[in-house]
Amino acid sequence: MDTSVLEDLGLSPGEIKTYLALMQLGNTKVGQIIGRAGIASSAVHNALKSLVDKGLVSYIKKGKMKIYRAASPHHMLDYVNEKKAKLETVLPELEKMQRAAGERQEAEVFEGMNGLKTLMNLLIEDVKKGDEFLFFVTTTQEQNEEIQRFFSKYDRKRHDAGLIVRGLAPKELRKSLAWRQYLDIRYPDFPIPTNTSICNDKIAFFSWEPGREVGYLMHSRQIAQRYREFFRSVWGIAKRK
Repeated sequence: MDTSVLEDLGLSPGEIKTYLALMQLGNTKVGQIIGRAGIASSAVHNALKSLVDKGLVSYIKKGKMKIYRAASPHHMLDYVNEKKAKLETVLPELEKMQRAAGERQEAEVFEGMNGLKTLMNLLIEDVKKGDEFLFFVTTTQEQNEEIQRFFSKYDRKRHDAGLIVRGLAPKELRKSLAWRQYLDIRYPDFPIPTNTSICNDKIAFFSWEPGREVGYLMHSRQIAQRYREFFRSVWGIAKRK
């Protein structure tokens, strides 16, 4: 079983092993849990206390002995929702602190596939209907199904937000971009900047090379405007599909 999802929820390795042992054993005492979990007695006791506090394990007393029971896996959703609710209570204060500190740093670096997905979503974080999303694309990853799935959803997300999405690409990419929806793409006959996106005062540069994905997000009204002006000048003379 892939336990990485449980780790992402904030459970420690000891808590995961203890919880899974309980799931397999059913109602049981601590000695049996220790044997099944395969970790130190102290680690199991600490994990049980933490899991009880999180509402993921309960117990009843029979005399002086505690009989432990794992909560239903569906209770994990309650646990996640509770953490989300707690976070939402402090979000206004955190946002106030961020505003007080001034604008974000001028440039941010994102690595890996998940990092680039985060970058792409940050680009359209504060958009409103009618805003422009302009991009230059010079490479595609046709064989990477994860990238294709992401852009399929991302294209729809931009469309639903009411963005005006225009792109420029070399003519050899016509076929590989033909499946993309909600995009207006033109194909100039001369070199263009490599994978670059502009939205409002944000500009991003990407490399989608498998295993070496990296992106740079800049917050600069001046630089974004210069790229926007260059895009529009090329757009005016580039060929349509």
